Amino acid sequence: MADTITVTLLRHGVTKANQERRYLGWTDLPLIPEEMERLKVVQNFGEQFDLCITSDLLRSRQTAEMLCPTLERIALKNFREIHFGTWEMKTYKDLKANSHYRTWIDKPENIVPPRGESFQEMKQRVDNGFQQLRVEVGKRNSRNILLVAHGGVIRYLLTRWTKEQETFFEREITHEAGIRLTWKLDDWKDEKKCISLQEAPLMVKGNG
Repeated sequence: MADTITVTLLRHGVTKANQERRYLGWTDLPLIPEEMERLKVVQNFGEQFDLCITSDLLRSRQTAEMLCPTLERIALKNFREIHFGTWEMKTYKDLKANSHYRTWIDKPENIVPPRGESFQEMKQRVDNGFQQLRVEVGKRNSRNILLVAHGGVIRYLLTRWTKEQETFFEREITHEAGIRLTWKLDDWKDEKKCISLQEAPLMVKGNG
């Protein structure tokens, strides 16, 4: 619609660390080869967008390159996942005996990973990233934007820009579908919350 603007939030494709359920924040890993092939099959998903913004980490950039090969893509550091510090690339099994980690599990918004990033720091950084996105959208008069980022980033953006009641930790963010947020243009300009939220699957079920 001419009087609306949409931003589709999409988690990057699968990495080896995701498969192994490791804490993957700023560690810069590629997608697994099978994921590159999966994204190639659903490449037409990217044809609907007129601008693509990504985290600057490789897994996000590769996802965007596969889905939007001919579209302008802008990589922004502010859309990185939270930095897990010394817990990067560790698993729950590796850390479960660590008392600091156990406290963080119980109160993640109040405890900071060693040499990592606080939840408040991550939120401020992502807010700055969204302001950068707004600037790029304004420069190009874009109306249908794809943002390829990370699970934590997407969870926070949903709490910040939607009226949904789910908390940060309640919503599951998969690699299979994006989440499309729609604003009326006046609401977008006034930085109000979006008017609708809907799933945007990479592939329609039943199409193989």
